[in-house]
Parts: sequence; structure tokens; C-alpha cells
Amino acid sequence: MDRRLATAIIVVFAIAVFGWRVYSSGQKTVQAPASRSKPVQAPPSTAKPVQASAFRPKPVQAPPSNSVAAHPPTPRQRLAPDGTYFFLKRASLKTESSIIGFAPGTKVTMIEQRGSTSIISDGEHQFETASSQLTNDLDIAARVAKADFQAQRKIGEFIARTVQQYDKQQAEEIATFDKQQAELERKLRSANSAHPR
Repeated sequence: MDRRLATAIIVVFAIAVFGWRVYSSGQKTVQAPASRSKPVQAPPSTAKPVQASAFRPKPVQAPPSNSVAAHPPTPRQRLAPDGTYFFLKRASLKTESSIIGFAPGTKVTMIEQRGSTSIISDGEHQFETASSQLTNDLDIAARVAKADFQAQRKIGEFIARTVQQYDKQQAEEIATFDKQQAELERKLRSANSAHPR
């Protein structure tokens, strides 16, 4: 019974790793500059104030290959407050001690925009990412978050079905083995009673 449980755990783990790799393939990894993987601090008081509009890149529409793009654009954009953005795709941040994942729709705060890249914060870490990976459009953020949730749910359902199929197969194999063992024991008893010592 312990062997069966260990095998089921290994199968579930393998399916989860496979599902994650399939789902996350093509997703952008965000690299944290070594000096930026610390908690967000207030900028020095000698820095020039930057107008809020400088922090607001144009809202980015989801790429056409994404299932989210099938929705027609909203007639009137609902924008997040100044400095608030959301990831369009799954991203990750490598720190000195771990890797932090960000799901599509995760809220971040714009610290500074540098051309095609932006310095952002999740409230704990400050890091750089491509501005094209961010949106301040609330409707787009909600759609990508919902699409990611549905994809994760499908992966979970797939894993559950696979485990159920595996358990059924194992139960059938155990039943077959038990039946063979019982038949073998019956034959041994029959042979021993036919030829007593």
C-alpha cells in the first residue's frame, strides 16, 4: 500500500511539473538587478519630481495569440489609479534566495519608467520588467487574470483525472494479482492434498 501511495505521489508531481512547463512555456522571466532585489524604499528627497503621466505607458492590449484577445475592446477604458499596473503574462523574479512567481493580473506599483522597461514593485521587491508586459487597463487585467485562473483550473482537473485513472489502474492490477495469488494457493492446496507426504 505504501508503494502505491509513493507511486501516486510521484505521478502527481510529474504531471504537475509537466503541466507547469507546458503552461509557462513562452512566458517571460523577469530578472531582478542585484541592487534592486531589496524592499522598496522611498526615493531620496533630492530626486526631481516626475509627473504622473511619465509613469503611465500606454495601456497594452493582450497579444493576438492569447485567448483573451478574442474579447472586443471596451468602448471606454477603465484605468487603474496613477502608478498602479498589472502583469499581462506570467512572470517570475529571481532573488538571491528564491524565485517569486507573478500570475497574469498581479497588481504592481510603477516606480520609474525607463524607455521600454519599467522599475516596479510588488510591495516587497523592486525590480525591472518590460513595459509591454504591463497594463493599467482594469478590464484587460481582469480578463488575463480570469484566463489564467481558468487555465490553472484545467490543469488541476487534468491532474485529478490522471490520478483517478492511475488509482483505478492500480486497483485493477492489485485485484488481478490477488486473484492470481488465490488461484495459486488453491492449486498448491489441491496438489498437497492429492500427494500427501
